[in-house]
Amino acid sequence: MPDWVDGVDSGMDGGGDDDGPTQDDSEGTGEADQGQDAGQTSDLDATPQTAPAAAAAGDFQYPRGQFTRFTNGGGRKALGRALKGYVSSAGGGAGAARRMPSSTRVASGVAGLASTFANEGPAAALARFNLQDLAGRPATEVLESVAEIICPDGGTIDEAIARDAMLEAIGDLAAEDPGAFDELSSDQLNDFLCDVIERSIVTKVLNEIGTNALHGSATDADFREAEQITRDYTHGRVRDALGSRFDPGSQPTQAEIDRSISNVFADSFEMLGAVLESMQ
Repeated sequence: MPDWVDGVDSGMDGGGDDDGPTQDDSEGTGEADQGQDAGQTSDLDATPQTAPAAAAAGDFQYPRGQFTRFTNGGGRKALGRALKGYVSSAGGGAGAARRMPSSTRVASGVAGLASTFANEGPAAALARFNLQDLAGRPATEVLESVAEIICPDGGTIDEAIARDAMLEAIGDLAAEDPGAFDELSSDQLNDFLCDVIERSIVTKVLNEIGTNALHGSATDADFREAEQITRDYTHGRVRDALGSRFDPGSQPTQAEIDRSISNVFADSFEMLGAVLESMQ
């Protein structure tokens, strides 16, 4: 299985989901599998299924069933229904965002770094994390040190998702050979922040809706395909949500940054919840 779905946890910090499949979950999974086996080749032509309107918040039986359908040849529409169903089952965008306390905290830390860098310069941004000794050092080295401060190794799966998202975003930045931290542009730091949020959301969603598929016939390729498709749709939504929250030249307090980042996660989830309409 892909490393980002190891040790699936269906509760997480701040989540209301249970620790494992219930009897109803098992029965629902069986029904989803039977329905998929009977109609695998005609799923795209079938009448679209909708998530039960009365499903309790945190009940991911429907999106998990749709994700299993996707991994068994159900097509992008099935993945779209899984994504839409996840947001609905989590209680909407705000509810989904509340299931990611560690990721929102880490993203807030990165946003604070970016804001200080843009408004007060790189020295002040380093001082924010007591990293003045790293002045002139490579950007990736500085950001790795920031990561050790705001998302140290160990802890819950939610914390691991946040840490992995930041480290992978650092890897993406390293591929651009950005040079010294002092030489970064505000645009590069904003792109880095987008990458951290995007990776956090994608990993969180697929970690939770992929629970049933982990124990079925899903392959690494299935998960990687789902990851790429979900990232494609999440990327623009995160950027749009960030763009509407931070005005150029503004100097928000950390409390304002925290609120804005929570809203960015909620807005991104809301937009992701409408993804089915654009999936073909």
